[in-house]
Amino acid sequence: MSEALAPPFLVAALLVCVAGVVKLRSPHRAAAALQTSPWAIRGLAVGEVSLGAACALAPTRPLAVALAAVYGLFSLLAVVLMRRGVPCGCFGDNDFPVSLAHVTASELLAALALGAALTGPRGLEWALDQPAALLLGIAGAVYATVLVYTRLPVAWAAWSGE
Repeated sequence: MSEALAPPFLVAALLVCVAGVVKLRSPHRAAAALQTSPWAIRGLAVGEVSLGAACALAPTRPLAVALAAVYGLFSLLAVVLMRRGVPCGCFGDNDFPVSLAHVTASELLAALALGAALTGPRGLEWALDQPAALLLGIAGAVYATVLVYTRLPVAWAAWSGE
């Protein structure tokens, strides 16, 4: 069963790395959303990259629980920021609005990480022993999930006339 959750767990781990790296480079929007300094956001971003890398490179049940907790906190934060009507800066300095997609994606990623914690998480070492298509699929899923957080709310608003 743990192998079935390995690819989505890796997506969750790598996605938090991507978000952290982008915030290290461009922390200002997240700093404004959280009403803190860019250096505080960079500190949080280092934590994101560290947790995501640890989950991908040396996954353990406690790390998977920590990743689930982080995504749970992201979901709660998204609700707060959505109500305030401010961009979150999850993926750098952009004006993408926080939406229900943020909340839902974070909740799903939290559930996947928790499931991996319960069944035993697998990391990149496992993935490297799989067909190359799986690695390409994981990379594509990370990119698609970034789009869910950033572009889907804008596209949905344009399509629905909001």
